[in-house]
Amino acid sequence: MSYKYLNHTADLGIEVEAKSIEELFVNTARAIFETQIKGKVSKREKIDFEIKSVSLEELLIEWCRELLYNFAVKGFIPAEYDIVINPSYELKAKLKGDIFDKNKHQIKLEIKNATYHKLNVQKVNDHYWAQLIFDV
Repeated sequence: MSYKYLNHTADLGIEVEAKSIEELFVNTARAIFETQIKGKVSKREKIDFEIKSVSLEELLIEWCRELLYNFAVKGFIPAEYDIVINPSYELKAKLKGDIFDKNKHQIKLEIKNATYHKLNVQKVNDHYWAQLIFDV
């Protein structure tokens, strides 16, 4: 597994690791939606977006917020991720997924937002590692 849950009293804490920065962002997205949604997610819908930020930590928070926004407003559940992150903290995403359907999907845990509390992103040897806390 590329992520694990952290003990946290009121919110949801997740620790994520990966071999590349793009994989770290994808694994973070998977952690969000595997925690939040139960049910088969097809790849029949597409969403593209770009995010620019001032740091890697800020970019990760904005990534999570964009994903959660698209779920809250459009019901979009990503299943396939094609992302590119450049050194100036610009992310380009092409996502395939499904639209939430109460006949196919269930909410396991509602994740409201990513927070800055205990936010940490590091490169350790040849791996990337992040810790995030989400409001639930």
